[in-house]
Amino acid sequence: MNLSKEEKLVLVTLAILLIAGSVILYSRHSRSFRSVRVVKGDFREELTLEEVESRLEEERRININTATVKELTTIPGIGETLSARIMEYRSEYGDFTREDELLKVEGIGPKKFEKIRKYVKVD
Repeated sequence: MNLSKEEKLVLVTLAILLIAGSVILYSRHSRSFRSVRVVKGDFREELTLEEVESRLEEERRININTATVKELTTIPGIGETLSARIMEYRSEYGDFTREDELLKVEGIGPKKFEKIRKYVKVD
């Protein structure tokens, strides 16, 4: 294929524009956000991504002192039997004061507790 000098120049220019556009597009999509603006009604707050992740993690945690059997079964590794035992323990001894008191519930040993620790909280 014989191209004239002008046609070659046009092809090179188009190739350069394509590469430049790809670089710009990539840089826009890979740019990290440093903070997030949270707006709820009239309340506005600027949070870092770490703060947002921390708050989301806290919201996902289940309060073992107020949770129902159904809520407790949403915790990975906690089925209906363990949920019932947690409820029994709570009714017999009162509210948990620390998450690690779950170790006193029959069927929850150190390994199980380490797996569920990030999903529970005590308020």
